[in-house]
Amino acid sequence: MSSFGKRIDGPAGRRRAARRQISVLGSAVTLHGSKSVILEDVGPDGARLVGRSLPGAGKEMLLRTSELAVMARVAWAKDDERGVIFEEQGTPNAGECLAMQMTATAKGR
Repeated sequence: MSSFGKRIDGPAGRRRAARRQISVLGSAVTLHGSKSVILEDVGPDGARLVGRSLPGAGKEMLLRTSELAVMARVAWAKDDERGVIFEEQGTPNAGECLAMQMTATAKGR
């Protein structure tokens, strides 16, 4: 089982991996089509997405932003929110790439 988003010392404790609050528009692409999403937070191993009619737990998707495309698997689903785990295979850490994208976008403003 993945450790993304899991707490290491109970409900009142801290997460295993640090998360960064962001607001990035993206797309969740599956074999059944593409859905618009907002990435609300990101960590080294995954992210939290918000969007309508997104795939359920266990499903795979290509998560795309303007600067990044990474394979992900839905770890949990609740209403219009999804927690996804990045499926990295010898690529730079997807969470760090998203954080760099946000930093570059903020500097460009």
